[in-house]
Amino acid sequence: MSVTPKAAGRHHHGALRRALLDAVAEVVLEAGPEAVTLRECARRAGVSHSAATPHFGDKRGLLTAFATEGSERLRAAMQAAVAALPPTADAQTRLAATGRGYIAFARANPGHFRLLFRADLLDPDEPAFRAAKEAAFVPLAHAMAALAPGAPARAMRARLALAWSAVHGFCTLRAELPGAILWQSDALAEEVAEDLLALVAEACAG
Repeated sequence: MSVTPKAAGRHHHGALRRALLDAVAEVVLEAGPEAVTLRECARRAGVSHSAATPHFGDKRGLLTAFATEGSERLRAAMQAAVAALPPTADAQTRLAATGRGYIAFARANPGHFRLLFRADLLDPDEPAFRAAKEAAFVPLAHAMAALAPGAPARAMRARLALAWSAVHGFCTLRAELPGAILWQSDALAEEVAEDLLALVAEACAG
């Protein structure tokens, strides 16, 4: 994808930060997370490398800020999916909704999804990132606690691992193999996702 650099000197502080983060998404989708550099993102934002450095420090800082934003969007997507349910929705339905929100996040934010779990490229000790990661886990944890109240800690961890692995695996396969026979169209992919969510919710309730 051809990108026209933005005119230099047009960004105020907040706008430049946004432009640099948007540039990360472009590079990740074009060439993968490893290809991201602060210099390339600055070029796409229409500023010098030295103008971009104060915002993030280096590549790891830039990618960590991008992943922080991704964690925040993931949490918001899951919360929105649960909030859209009727108040009478049961625990299995609410758990499935968190999975639906996860899938919606992955589709709407492919760049964030590809980078979010690349621990080798991120700073796990950065406070904002750590807080955002922990907050992103809350909707799933709450939904699972409601589905299996009083479950022993070991059983709860197993349920959480099952739900997360299944939905994340589906999102990864769909992103990496968009033309796979399992989902040759968006409609079929949605049908597969709904079946998967129903199976996960049923298994976690047992």
